[in-house]
Amino acid sequence: MTTLDRPDFHVVDTEALGQVDPIELFPGVTAQVVDWTSPADGSDPLPREAYVRFAPGSGYTEPDHHGDSSEIVVVLEGELQDEAGSYPVGSRVRGAQGSTHTPRSERGCLLYVYFPQR
Repeated sequence: MTTLDRPDFHVVDTEALGQVDPIELFPGVTAQVVDWTSPADGSDPLPREAYVRFAPGSGYTEPDHHGDSSEIVVVLEGELQDEAGSYPVGSRVRGAQGSTHTPRSERGCLLYVYFPQR
């Protein structure tokens, strides 16, 4: 990660993102976490912000549960699908806390994902 001269700004540029090791969520679906939480109860840190890439034809093999936080997704490349429809580049999708869906991508996609309550 890089920062500007101001400590109250945190910038992730493409070079910094290239240095973040991807975490495989499901076959063909990886996340590069750029911000983690530190839960007050001392439990393991949770991702707060991430870039998630779906290879063409990949998807979650089980439902994605948003139990502890809502989820905000912005489609940066490609197209995301779930049970409710398809979301092309520029779409912003918000899943309410407690909601579930099973995301997939026929063509592949890159997403920015944010969990505001974490």
